[in-house]
Amino acid sequence: MNLEIADIDHLMLSVRDSEKAGKVFARMGFTITPRGQLPGMSNHLVCFSDGKTPKPNFVEFMSLDVPEEAPPAMAAALRIPDRPVLLVAASNDAQATQEDLEAAGLKVSPVLESGRIWELPGGEVLEFSFSIVLPEGGQAPFYWIACQHKTPQHYLRPEFVSHENGGFALTKIIAVADDPVLAADHFSKFWNMPLKKEGELGPTIVCGERVGLHVYSPESFRKDFGGISPSRNENHIAGFGVSVASLEGLEAHLKGNGFAPGRIKNGLVLDPVEACGCLVVFEAN
Repeated sequence: MNLEIADIDHLMLSVRDSEKAGKVFARMGFTITPRGQLPGMSNHLVCFSDGKTPKPNFVEFMSLDVPEEAPPAMAAALRIPDRPVLLVAASNDAQATQEDLEAAGLKVSPVLESGRIWELPGGEVLEFSFSIVLPEGGQAPFYWIACQHKTPQHYLRPEFVSHENGGFALTKIIAVADDPVLAADHFSKFWNMPLKKEGELGPTIVCGERVGLHVYSPESFRKDFGGISPSRNENHIAGFGVSVASLEGLEAHLKGNGFAPGRIKNGLVLDPVEACGCLVVFEAN
């Protein structure tokens, strides 16, 4: 089964107000993209690039502004705000991914062609185009879709991928499940990616090219993230981790902007209550 999926593209957060969410993450030291308009929805992004390949990674803050105008699957995913709601896999060929997922037994909608427009402060307008593969909900431990970017260069502009806090790479998506191995196995199967276990009490990891899906038990989550408890008593996506050039000065920057970062092994963590319901991890690299 060749699904044309090689990596995790991005994480989507459902937020009450995309403008306010953007300001929260800007206070952390992230560069926030211009507001994007989609049918019934609006968003801001935090973008990353490895500087080597024309493939973006990002975290997206999406608000459901006019539910009846949004695609039904997206309206359902965004119904409850202030939480990560879905993973987006990076597809090289959306149509092939859709057909292969159907052949593998998933219920999948026809490929959806979509786009967005960003108006930059100087007046320049960027037009984005992408194809989306939408599996029906209820088939996975955490909801996910796949996306093929037609205009990836727009996400990779230097002014979007340079961050005051030194963040330079999205490295992990963090999730919680009662049975981490079983949950991770779904993604390993349908994304055709290998699994690995990080220590006896660590997460089970679905290994993408650059971004891994780290699935924790509730106990291992509390252990690795300074005693922070999962925010929900169900399988769910909890947050994301980024690599930063240095932790020196970052803790002071976060505290100076109203956050209370906790220290963890090789990094800092922000409780979801401070970050629109999303765990945020900064790791030195």
